[in-house]
Amino acid sequence: MKKTIPVVLIFAMFSTVYPSDAKVYIDIDAPAGKRLPIAIQEFVDLGTLPTDKGNLGPARDELMDALIGDLDFSGLFDVIEKDAYIEEPEEGGFSLKTIKFRLWRVIGAEVLIKGGLKIEKGKLTVEVHIFDTVREERLLAKRYVGKVKNPRLIAHRFADDLMEKLTGKKGVFSTKLLFVSNVTGTKEIYMSDYDGMNHTRITYNGSINLSPKWSPDGKNILYTSYKGGGPALYMQELRTRRIRKVSGKPGINIGGRWSPDGKKVALTLSVDRSPELYMLDLATLKYTRVTKNYGIDVSPTWSPDGKKLIYVSDIAGNPHIYMINSDGGKPRRLTFKGKYHSSPAWSPDGTKIAFARLQNGTFNIWVMNPDGTDKVQLTFEGNNKSPSWSPDGRYIAFSSSGREGSGQSSLYLMRTDGGGLRKITRGKSGEWSPDWSPYLR
Repeated sequence: MKKTIPVVLIFAMFSTVYPSDAKVYIDIDAPAGKRLPIAIQEFVDLGTLPTDKGNLGPARDELMDALIGDLDFSGLFDVIEKDAYIEEPEEGGFSLKTIKFRLWRVIGAEVLIKGGLKIEKGKLTVEVHIFDTVREERLLAKRYVGKVKNPRLIAHRFADDLMEKLTGKKGVFSTKLLFVSNVTGTKEIYMSDYDGMNHTRITYNGSINLSPKWSPDGKNILYTSYKGGGPALYMQELRTRRIRKVSGKPGINIGGRWSPDGKKVALTLSVDRSPELYMLDLATLKYTRVTKNYGIDVSPTWSPDGKKLIYVSDIAGNPHIYMINSDGGKPRRLTFKGKYHSSPAWSPDGTKIAFARLQNGTFNIWVMNPDGTDKVQLTFEGNNKSPSWSPDGRYIAFSSSGREGSGQSSLYLMRTDGGGLRKITRGKSGEWSPDWSPYLR
């Protein structure tokens, strides 16, 4: 039976942005900015039909949990505890004339979120208002409509809108993760929300599927699969699940990564004397060889401008990270310490490279400048691999094992300074090789 990926639609029924002198409430580029104190009042019932009353409480709880989780993970907000609130949810309403802003200023809240929800005929409607308690202004008002079974999707969408309104930058809460899991006993590709919730299985071939990667537009994925015998590279359209083999040369076809414009794929082939990097033009299906040596060259990753590749090679003995022009040429070595390096990943703005390094018997996540300078270790516990940047470059997803006494690999998120560590998968199976989606809105 053919599987389909569920598509959940959210509509903004009204969207009103109110003037606030273009004020930026949070400077996310500031080296040590303070967190913005924010109050999130429990959402009220906007008139749920009697037949749907039983679903209202669980939907509201899940919505609030996701929203608070998003804001807490961002590291930019200080969500004030509900015990401190003076004004009751039913009081004040959404009118500037009736809200007692002084009661919110007393508890230190500079921004107030008020809202309500209702459920009618299987649809969840959420109305949200954002207020500046100091200026006593409404900053944003929106209404979202989605499915009752997934309130988290609405929460993520609102958190994105809130982030953009208060910081001027897009939020990443509606983004997704691809990863590999062996929950079925075989290694299959899965997709989840950025926070590890709402798992959706992508592959169903019962074979070994590895290294999932998003296309730049978020509509397709690449992965290596052994379903035909040897490792071949496949492309799958997420909406239709249409699958086609992209590269099936004799030997290995691994590590496929889209170019930033989506027109080419960098990958490793072993058709010659050793595994080398190649470029595959998706329009002509023509291969162009990039590296020429007797080493093993794997894990190519594009620079954001598409002009360079970083990759791992053992040409000097141990696997180290190198850089080369995307059309070939002389490579430049970037790492010299450590016994083993893997999975380099370029940040979206091109200013940093994340990678995993084996040292003293364990792997940890590091970052460095594109010229190999200023290497900084971010993790210090467990075995940590496969870093992947969020599309805004503020967070890194990675897989880790050996934490909390468990040998299983799980997925984690952290900020790019190593703070805000959060485990996002808690199953008994292993999960690894996360890949963070581009913006999907």
